[in-house]
Amino acid sequence: MGRASLSRRVALFTTLGLAAVWAGAVLLMAAVLWSEQDELFDQQLVETAHVLLPLVSRMQAQAVVVEVPQPDVPMDEALLYRLVARDGRVLRQSAQAGRAVLPDPAGLAPRRVVEAAGYRLYATPFNASGHALQIAAPLAERREAFREGMTGFLLPMAALLPLTWLIVGWVSRRSLAPLRELGAEISARDSSRLDMIDAGDWPQDLMQIAGVVNGFMARLSQALQAERAFATNAAHELRTPVAIALAQTQQLRESATAPAQIARLDALERALQRMRRLVARLLQLARADAGIGDSAVAHDLAALTRLVIAERALPDAARLDVDLPSAPVMARMDPDAFAIVLSNLIDNALQHAPPGSPVQLRLRQGAVLEIANPGRAVASADLAGLTQRFARHGGDGFGLGLHICQQIVSAAGGRLEIVSPAPSRTDGFVARVTLPPPPDREA
Repeated sequence: MGRASLSRRVALFTTLGLAAVWAGAVLLMAAVLWSEQDELFDQQLVETAHVLLPLVSRMQAQAVVVEVPQPDVPMDEALLYRLVARDGRVLRQSAQAGRAVLPDPAGLAPRRVVEAAGYRLYATPFNASGHALQIAAPLAERREAFREGMTGFLLPMAALLPLTWLIVGWVSRRSLAPLRELGAEISARDSSRLDMIDAGDWPQDLMQIAGVVNGFMARLSQALQAERAFATNAAHELRTPVAIALAQTQQLRESATAPAQIARLDALERALQRMRRLVARLLQLARADAGIGDSAVAHDLAALTRLVIAERALPDAARLDVDLPSAPVMARMDPDAFAIVLSNLIDNALQHAPPGSPVQLRLRQGAVLEIANPGRAVASADLAGLTQRFARHGGDGFGLGLHICQQIVSAAGGRLEIVSPAPSRTDGFVARVTLPPPPDREA
């Protein structure tokens, strides 16, 4: 599972913080509501008792018998009363009070609201007739009223939490959009693109970050330019002396007669030839690092391939099995850059293929170039490292050819794929270059 984005983290923690504040507010409101509700119900209980006392006391003094229909009210909702004398006798009570378990009448102090046996009770003081009224309200009714009130409040409030998550997520995404833009701008930079980031419309904090990144890229650009200039100048300076030394060695080889001298001159010529190839690779590396590859116009890769093969005049050119389409294969790639890529891939295939074995070169429509050679398969764990600079896999190479190809092809907007073993085989090596085709109007 991937890490959450910054906007999602902001939305999550903001919503959790609001939820905590909301929960605390709900708990505080519940406590206040319960207290105020109790106070209101107690006040109603007291007023009801004082209103009923004169009426019930007069009825008791006049021995009035009143048949009052008893509504079918559950016990946990019925309001109970009883009229008591000074000696604690119950003189009159509601019908349901006889079925309830209430405290001893003599034990209830007047003018006090108490809670007992699941009821809230209040007793009036004795009047002139020596009567007092005790009234009891069930707590279950109060709790039900509290639950209904809280439910009516909590349901719409709970629905606000998902809405809060959506709103905070939207706000955080909009607010952090410049940060994502900065990340995209930094990701787009590499060794071939070190231009400054324009942060003129971003918040002040991101402008400071962009300024630091721009300063770093400026220093990195200077270092890379110095490195490329050194490599290019060194290669240029070495190319002429190496060519002269190679020519002198070849002249000495033609005039030499002693076998030992011929052997030493042959070894010297091989070393100079290797140095000449290294100088050529360094020049190609400098051009690849400079970002060559892309072209403003499309070129025919089939014609370029024929030209490169003809100009190379390889001593083992007969080993190349070339398959080119008769129709042009158009792609927007610099011709010199394509020649460098093609030459390096051919050299790599010829070098690692068994002596005398054929190397297949295929160019297909869609700007797909494939060069395949037989040979020992490369372990899948080693394939990704073959395009690294100075990464060697046997042979007499310098570990630069595939890296140069990778740099140039990437700059052209294409991709270099390395497959080993070859498809439908247990050995072999395939280098596949796929270039983006030009728009239809250019093709």
